[in-house]
Amino acid sequence: MARRRNVTSQKIMTGISVLFLFLMILTWETRTEISPIEKSVAYVVIPVQKGVTYFGDWLVGSVNFIKNINELEQLNKSLSEEVHQLTYENKILDQSKSELERLRTLYELDQRYADYPKTGSRVISKDPGNWYHVFTIDKGESAGFKPDMVVMSGAGLLGKIIEVGPNYSKVRSIIDDKSSVSAFIVRTEDLCIVKGDLTLYNDGLLRVEYIGEDVNLIIGDEVTTSHLGDVYPPGILIGHIVEIENNPNRLTQVAYLKPVVDFKHMEEVLVINRLWRNQ
Repeated sequence: MARRRNVTSQKIMTGISVLFLFLMILTWETRTEISPIEKSVAYVVIPVQKGVTYFGDWLVGSVNFIKNINELEQLNKSLSEEVHQLTYENKILDQSKSELERLRTLYELDQRYADYPKTGSRVISKDPGNWYHVFTIDKGESAGFKPDMVVMSGAGLLGKIIEVGPNYSKVRSIIDDKSSVSAFIVRTEDLCIVKGDLTLYNDGLLRVEYIGEDVNLIIGDEVTTSHLGDVYPPGILIGHIVEIENNPNRLTQVAYLKPVVDFKHMEEVLVINRLWRNQ
């Protein structure tokens, strides 16, 4: 009898426990207060959860930051290569444009003096210094070149050949101090001599001498080669008068001429491939 009472009591306690647990579950979300044990657990667990969450966010952010840096580095590398390529192509275009302009000028020069047979040649070296006093071109005996053949560039007279090899020629320009050209003042139809001068070539000028004292010379007068020279054929443009020296005690006038050829920059030239003195 006592045993039946114990079994019944156990069943009752079990039922009460299950019911209590069920009620706890039902009321969990609606409770406004938690037990001291739960508070203790939350006190320990929540900071840990916050730390884990913060670390996770930091880790994800760091990974994304590194990923973005790598992407930016790749983009920067790609853009740098593109800029380099565009810069290179731009330089090529500039060089091509400059070469085209030089060749156009050379063609116009050839057409202006169409009566003279000419051969084109490239400058391959020059004497030390900024100016092309004496320089070397890439054609010689094999192209029929000979000493004293006339060389032109830009818009007119450059100089003459002074030495010839199998595949090269040396040219002395009219700015060299050893150069002297029989010249003609177009407007007044007077003769003169155009010379290279060591004291003038740094200014890119030539000296004009033996101008008659009665010649009405003016700034801008055009000077060409004359018909009296034994090397240079007549009518080739040399340059223009830019300064006249006033000296009443002289029997002749002296002036200074700006040549039409750029003696600081020389790439291609035209050679009149026949000797004028033999014509």
